[in-house]
Amino acid sequence: MEEDFVVYREGVSGWETLNTVPPGIRLLLGIDGSLTRTLEFIGCGPVTVEMLPPPFPDSRLVNLCLPNLGPVVQALTRIPTPISPEDREILQDSQPIGPALSKKKGPLIREGLTILKSSGIALEIPEVRRHQDVLWSRIYDLVVYPVPRLTIQEWILPRLQGILEKVHLP
Repeated sequence: MEEDFVVYREGVSGWETLNTVPPGIRLLLGIDGSLTRTLEFIGCGPVTVEMLPPPFPDSRLVNLCLPNLGPVVQALTRIPTPISPEDREILQDSQPIGPALSKKKGPLIREGLTILKSSGIALEIPEVRRHQDVLWSRIYDLVVYPVPRLTIQEWILPRLQGILEKVHLP
């Protein structure tokens, strides 16, 4: 993203920093469990993965798509070098990264959540108008002990963001 503003950083920021994040978006960005499973419940159907050309070596860029909505989240996954052949297979797997990784490696742990408010784009997200739309995203590490440690950034695309922004707390 061209301009990223850190709204929240796990273990550093206080809860009050989250007040600027709409409640529905805050819920999705803060979940510890499977984003894929949550999206399936939102869309009442399976998530499909649209593989996109990766912007960096040893990375994976995908759109997570819902039935009747299309792309709702864009996710960039990076694994630090050296990358094993098994890790490379995970990056090339056409299913969501969490299920692909947990099937091959076992339980996953999320660490270091950071929530960002972004304007402008560096990655190509066709439906986002440059410098006009705000995108909410999160970055975290997904860890399987002893390795790998993947860094994942997920952007909530405008189609889903519009739905989540309608959620209000009393």
